[in-house]
Amino acid sequence: MAVRRLASTLLALAACANAKWIVPGARRYDTDGNLFNAHAGGLCVDQETGKFYWFGEYKVEGQVEGGGVSVYSSDDLAPWESHGLALGAFRVSNRLA
Repeated sequence: MAVRRLASTLLALAACANAKWIVPGARRYDTDGNLFNAHAGGLCVDQETGKFYWFGEYKVEGQVEGGGVSVYSSDDLAPWESHGLALGAFRVSNRLA
């Protein structure tokens, strides 16, 4: 009986280890292990492939604003692959033309 219970427990743990979980409010990491960095983002779907794309503001601590727009993709909304910046930061003159 104890062996059967241990075996079922190990199977359950193995299933959980391979599961893809979406936890609201949790920190998310991309497929490279970096913190997901796309604030105030927008989600869109490629109708032909079904792939999801997330575009959002790239921010780092201490930065006021203007870090660029990062882009991530996912097939099922669980793991996200980073594609870097879709739009990089740039300086704007304080003068109006």
